[in-house]
Amino acid sequence: MDKFAFASHAPASTTVVSASCQVLLTDLEVMADIGALDSEKGVPQPLRIDVAVSVVPPARDELAQTFDYSLIRDFALELASERTVLVESFALKLAHRCLAHDTVLKAEVRIGKPCAIPGALAGTCLTASKYPPP
Repeated sequence: MDKFAFASHAPASTTVVSASCQVLLTDLEVMADIGALDSEKGVPQPLRIDVAVSVVPPARDELAQTFDYSLIRDFALELASERTVLVESFALKLAHRCLAHDTVLKAEVRIGKPCAIPGALAGTCLTASKYPPP
């Protein structure tokens, strides 16, 4: 179970005493001007992005009660339009944008660069969280 567990907002008739929740967006591909090598500068290349954000479980069955995963796509597309040297920097910026939302407690961002190393998927995995949790 995620270390961010909160009292459930479930009806009193259930036995759930805590709950954790993640919002996921996987297999997102964006084209980004990213890389430290001279040969990568100004040449957009694909990034494969997976994001899992731990959120406060929603109190009501309403979108406003959670984190809309389409925001992850929007944030990634915005970042892809900027020149970035390190894939780790891209991941950190993406995590920070997610963490700015009130309900997000932790963000895990995995980014693969399929064109970086022939025959392999190079990339990074970054986890960032609010501390202390609300």
